[in-house]
Amino acid sequence: MSFRYFKHLLRFSSIQSIIVLALISIHNLCGASAQTTPKGGIDWILVVDTSASMRCVGGTKNIFEPVKNSVTEFVNTARLGDTVTIYSFDQDVTLNANDISITSNADRGKLKQIISSLQAQGMRTHTGKAVQKALQHSALLNKRADALGRTVSIVFLTDGLEDVRGIPNPISIPSNTQLLPDQQCKPYIFFVSLGLKEHEKQLNDFASNPALCGKGQVLRDPGGVQLNKLAENIRPVLIIPKLDVNLPTAKLQPVLPGTTTEPLNINGISNINAKVSLQLEDPQQSGIRLIPPDRTIELVANQATVIPVRLQIPAEAKGGASSLRLVLAIADQAIAPITIDLPITIKSKLQIQPTKIDFGSIEAGKTTETQSLIVGTNISGTASLQLQGNSKDVSMAEPSAAISLQPGETKIPVQLQVADSNFAGDRTFTLVLTADNPIASPASAEVHLHILMPLGRKIVIWSLLVLLMLLIALIVVCLIQRKTPLELVEHFRNRKYLEGALVVLEPRPQSPEEEEISLTHQHKSKVYLSELIPVIAATNSDAELVTVWRAGKKNIDVHCLKGVIFVNTKKINTDELYDEDIIEIGNVRLQFNWIEHQRPSELSSGQTNS
Repeated sequence: MSFRYFKHLLRFSSIQSIIVLALISIHNLCGASAQTTPKGGIDWILVVDTSASMRCVGGTKNIFEPVKNSVTEFVNTARLGDTVTIYSFDQDVTLNANDISITSNADRGKLKQIISSLQAQGMRTHTGKAVQKALQHSALLNKRADALGRTVSIVFLTDGLEDVRGIPNPISIPSNTQLLPDQQCKPYIFFVSLGLKEHEKQLNDFASNPALCGKGQVLRDPGGVQLNKLAENIRPVLIIPKLDVNLPTAKLQPVLPGTTTEPLNINGISNINAKVSLQLEDPQQSGIRLIPPDRTIELVANQATVIPVRLQIPAEAKGGASSLRLVLAIADQAIAPITIDLPITIKSKLQIQPTKIDFGSIEAGKTTETQSLIVGTNISGTASLQLQGNSKDVSMAEPSAAISLQPGETKIPVQLQVADSNFAGDRTFTLVLTADNPIASPASAEVHLHILMPLGRKIVIWSLLVLLMLLIALIVVCLIQRKTPLELVEHFRNRKYLEGALVVLEPRPQSPEEEEISLTHQHKSKVYLSELIPVIAATNSDAELVTVWRAGKKNIDVHCLKGVIFVNTKKINTDELYDEDIIEIGNVRLQFNWIEHQRPSELSSGQTNS
């Protein structure tokens, strides 16, 4: 029965129920497979308005009992293999029956009890949430393993007026349009408006949404005057040839140029025996070629068939997204062709040659010689070249701006700037080329560079190091000698000079000041005794005192120059003087004093005595 006949029947014959008629029309339009296979059938989702306005509250006509009777008659006429889900809604939505399969009269009895228990007592009409729940349930049904070949039909029975006053965060009817693309044109949606007033415009707008693929309708029965009749005699026997397909993977994975995609399995089913051919439409003329099966696909009526499809991507294909369309056509054109959109993304090819670059040696503060990079790509746009890793004090001198990329090969001059710093040595880091196109993965090259320190800076650094070592040595010596740096300097200045003093014992000097003669104050490394003590010149004898270093130790020797000299009553020619030694020269007796420079025997004796 066609919809033209359906309209005629509405006008001129006793129509038993517009609701049942809608359900039966969908059943015969889409469910031919249910007539031939027990596994087929229709999944019915009945959504019943249980607001108080359905039972004449507020002055409206009581239509709720006829609605329940009509749904009960529908259950009586439902076919084996069908499933029935019942939602009721007012201020909220309630699931009353969940996918009850019609396998026997017992299943019908269970559904009748559920229908009989429905009460129209709700204070509000939250139609938007009811639509949401029905679409969510439809999506679950279409994900079942046996979904292919079955039909989902959603039927709303309402007085058509939405009332969400006082409901927090209500769900509007139009907001549910975002759920339609996931439905893949599968469900039929019927809004049966029973109100005396004009039904909501939102219902019309929702039912005519393009995402429903023409499977949405609004049927009006003001006051429910036609709900009191059954539909057994108006279920037409009409089989319209139909081809249905299901694409589990709606989007192909990104592929590289010059490769073949993995097989894309399309599940196809027809309610008649048919031969199907495949064609690929490529509006962008990307050169992508279809690799279909090597023969025409034969579909057996009501039997799902897997149709594998592969695509050949040309080596010179440009990277980015391409919009393809796969057309499945029946050989005898008994069924209209079906088109499937195949958006495909071709991976970018972004490569750098060479993958290792040696810039050689470069002095700090200088710029390297120019090296060339060859970039091979299949995309257009711009890219940036950056240094990553151990690139401290090294920056990009060239290119200084974004790089323009074109499909093919692009030559890029690269030059590095080394900062004027003290860090020298070998550096290894990474040169990364990043395209502004997000589908392009970055390409990289390893960079080696040896940084040299300028000669002038080397001299300064080594000089500072030497001064530092000298300073450390000075500190160590000061600590050992227990002298300040100034004292130590004075010590080094006087280390070659005579030290100690001479005390004149005989003959006694005329004044106390002449009794002791300081050798330290002479600032000489050698002195004649006759120069220090004039009386010695008259003895016809003379000697000299001289500084001598032995084994790193400072000593003072006395040398006889003429006449006879005694040291501690012992005649000598040359002798080493120690503290409190007595020097006799002629009739002059002198005592040599040098504190802490005692004879070794005296030191040993002193240590023993202690």
